[in-house]
Amino acid sequence: MAKQITQYELLISCPGDIIDEVKIIEDVVEKFNQQFSATLGISILTRHWSKSSYPQSGSKPQQIINQQIVEECDAAIAMFWTRFGTPTDQYGSGSEEEIEIMLEKGKQIFMYFCDKQVEPSKIDSKQYNKILKFREKYKTKGLFYCYNTNEEFKELINAHLTMHFLTLSKVKSLAEQHPCLLLKSVKDGEIIDYAMVEKFDFGGLKRKEDQVEEIKDLLNDITRIKISSNLNNNAVSNPLSKEVEISEATKNYITHATDALKIKLDSQFFDLGDLCENGFAIPTLLGGGRELIGNPKAKEKYYKILELEKLIRNMISWFSVEKCYGNNIGVKFLLANDGNTFDEDVDIELAIDKEIFLAHYSFEVLEEGTLAGLKEYYSLSDIFTIKATEKYIDYESSCKPLTHINPSSQPVGINFLNNTDYEEEYFDELDSIFDYDIYEVNDKILLKVHFDYIKQHSVIAFPTPIFLRNLVENKFISYKITSKHYPDIVNGEIELRVRA
Repeated sequence: MAKQITQYELLISCPGDIIDEVKIIEDVVEKFNQQFSATLGISILTRHWSKSSYPQSGSKPQQIINQQIVEECDAAIAMFWTRFGTPTDQYGSGSEEEIEIMLEKGKQIFMYFCDKQVEPSKIDSKQYNKILKFREKYKTKGLFYCYNTNEEFKELINAHLTMHFLTLSKVKSLAEQHPCLLLKSVKDGEIIDYAMVEKFDFGGLKRKEDQVEEIKDLLNDITRIKISSNLNNNAVSNPLSKEVEISEATKNYITHATDALKIKLDSQFFDLGDLCENGFAIPTLLGGGRELIGNPKAKEKYYKILELEKLIRNMISWFSVEKCYGNNIGVKFLLANDGNTFDEDVDIELAIDKEIFLAHYSFEVLEEGTLAGLKEYYSLSDIFTIKATEKYIDYESSCKPLTHINPSSQPVGINFLNNTDYEEEYFDELDSIFDYDIYEVNDKILLKVHFDYIKQHSVIAFPTPIFLRNLVENKFISYKITSKHYPDIVNGEIELRVRA
């Protein structure tokens, strides 16, 4: 299988008296490539005038070498012993010119001076003096190392090349890893690239039609339970037992509801036969429950009737919810990270035309008492929060611990029962659910939302839908995304579309 390899070009620059070191460098580079080419996807290619240049006319020899080799290299190794080299037009030697070119381009230079012993008769004093001056020039820059043996040079070059090129590889790897944050939306549970404007779905909860069907199904279940009429034998055998009956209030409540639904109840609908409550049982010692004795079918019927009453109360409260919010429309926005690393402290700012934006503090006030009737089944949070799916997680799941705490520690509705300022509490509760900062700027509404953390290749829902005043086509919402691990500000637009 083909692999992508990052190849770095390494210039070897030295006068003609450096021979053993060139072979050492080639051996070290070959070992480096064998070790890291397959595992890390990086390799080094050595370049030297003797093997990498080719005949070319029109320029001087050093200029040709510069153009063909030096300027394309990523790093250079320069070595000096007894000879400095042949002067060029601008510098004392070709090696010096190559070093200066690399330094000007900000490239890495590995410079070494050989201190191996040499016979004095083989030393050219002029050449060696140039080396000493050159060495003194770079002494304060800390650009060179000295060695006395080939083995010492091999250890130095191996350590320096490995450290430098593996660090480059790590930097390149980190540069290639970045988040990619995008604004998206939802249509029929699928993630889309435009903003789908739809009727509010009440958090996916059961609509009144579904609740009515559920009530009808339970009514049929109760009607099918047939109980033989014994003369309260259980009560006779236990004088402390008390006959269990459905209260008149419950009967009237269910009867009025079924009449409204145009459902006729069977004459035996509320009959529980010989069902009794054990007079010896102490409810508080038994967890507050009631011990019922009698026909098992009668017990089943009793509990189903109580459940029916709850469903009807919930349905009646739900009618008020649909009446209040049923005409609302909006967009379920999502934050997607298509990048290959996570991100944190993500802030999104939407700029929405003021004329089409519907803020939660402009909602109608839900009929007083509705929330108290719903509290056993639903809360305002259940109604408005965008629920998680297999495609994306919900907003609260993305929050770091202790950073987003719902101020309401009780089920929604409890505070409404004896509250003297219902409307104020109602909007306070909405504020805790619609976790946005909202500002008016000229003809725009700036809506801001914060995400603590988002993993790579993941999607998070906004806290709630963003509601609009009317169905609009061919309009765009501009947005801005800033985050901790992506250096640039992401600016974009997302198109509003209306379901056909």
